[in-house]
Amino acid sequence: MTAPALVEAHRMLRRYSTTWYEPTLAMPAGLDEAITGAYLCLRAIDEIEDHPELGAEDRSALLEGVARTLESSITDPRLDRVFAPHRESLPEVTLRLAEWAAVIPDGIEARALETVAVMAARMSAWCRPGVTIRTEQDLDRYTYAVSGTVVMLYSDFWSWYDGTDTDRTNGLHYGRALQAGNIYLDHDEDLTRGADYWPNGWHAAEMIRYIRSNLAGAQAYIDAMPEQSHARRFFGPPLQRYLGKLAEVRQTSQAG
Repeated sequence: MTAPALVEAHRMLRRYSTTWYEPTLAMPAGLDEAITGAYLCLRAIDEIEDHPELGAEDRSALLEGVARTLESSITDPRLDRVFAPHRESLPEVTLRLAEWAAVIPDGIEARALETVAVMAARMSAWCRPGVTIRTEQDLDRYTYAVSGTVVMLYSDFWSWYDGTDTDRTNGLHYGRALQAGNIYLDHDEDLTRGADYWPNGWHAAEMIRYIRSNLAGAQAYIDAMPEQSHARRFFGPPLQRYLGKLAEVRQTSQAG
């Protein structure tokens, strides 16, 4: 991996994430590359899942193709064949997935790409026509699939880099709290593109209860990390900013 490749990956990261850009660049060499490359690979498949123009069957097929490719060999020609039918409509971050994978250090690349493959397969299933979130149990499965799994990967990053151990059970609560918060904040936007991640009959009160049910574990996840650890520096500040954003949105809603 060359320095220009990392600079380009940082450019793309900044385009897509105001939350994680600064914490990632604050990481030391090695962790920086692992987190940057993994984030962009995950963003690449997320852009397929959320694509506003492609139908459910096309999105599902693309994600399944990515998952199968990553399970065998991630090369540009193989991914080019997967993306070819929809190349003109797919975003740059998706089409360059193989480049982002190459940024990840060799010592952790296989673990990271395993997670991306699993995520792509799960997203493929969620995209299939008729698959919806009907119950709280469905929401649990979804928030685990698209966020909890990522926190588990990052736990492996900390362990790989310097042996830092984190509480993975509370890590799931951290992932679920942030993902459910995104679902709450983005509800109107999701509805405009035909996506609804709220269980049947749920309103704001039920979603806020669900978020709160995971927040104690999320905070415990941060509190148990060593004070000066890279894990705490990475995950701690975004959680506090996120809580502030949720509080602000709730106050605005109640005032209205």
